[in-house]
Amino acid sequence: PEYSWNYEVGAHSATADGRFVAEAALFYIDCRDQQLTVFPEGQTTGRMMTNAGKTRSFGGEMSARVSPFKNFDVSLSYGYTNARFVEFRSGKSDYAGQYVPYAPQHTSAARATYEIAIPTRWLERITLGVGYKGVGPIYWNEENSLKQNYYSLLDASVRLAGPHYSVEVWGRNLTGAKYAVFHFESISHPFLQMGRPRMFGVTLNINL
Repeated sequence: PEYSWNYEVGAHSATADGRFVAEAALFYIDCRDQQLTVFPEGQTTGRMMTNAGKTRSFGGEMSARVSPFKNFDVSLSYGYTNARFVEFRSGKSDYAGQYVPYAPQHTSAARATYEIAIPTRWLERITLGVGYKGVGPIYWNEENSLKQNYYSLLDASVRLAGPHYSVEVWGRNLTGAKYAVFHFESISHPFLQMGRPRMFGVTLNINL
């Protein structure tokens, strides 16, 4: 088993009218015998579990939501994580000081939505939205020789809603960014799972 001590301090603030809300937190994690997934070398397939002697992680998170005027909302968030091995010897290598795999260092997001009221029988409101998401870098192995650099994703949507239905036209990864969400090596070959490409679609919801 792994054991950890987790320390966190944070703050929450909001205006009386609720038009501005903000949160922030700092954390520190001291972990012993952290469980890690590793892939066997050579021609053997599958996965194994191992324990790193000691790891430590620290960072912070912050988020804010503001409504500068009626029916218009903007939200922002950012997180930073520095996760490294303090003690980890695999039997062949010493990874002390290296970043822990699969832990993104930066995560950021932003979204803006604007709602237009439509006083008709069949259509009640139109909601316009645009969003941003950023992640990375992410290291894929203990040696830190493979990584996914920081990448950005943009999306947008238009949603029409009535008393018993909603129709949303959306687009995701509008810039067509190419990025990986998972990487591993098995049977001496690398395998890479790519993120979703540029996508467009329509979502229909009906409430009976």
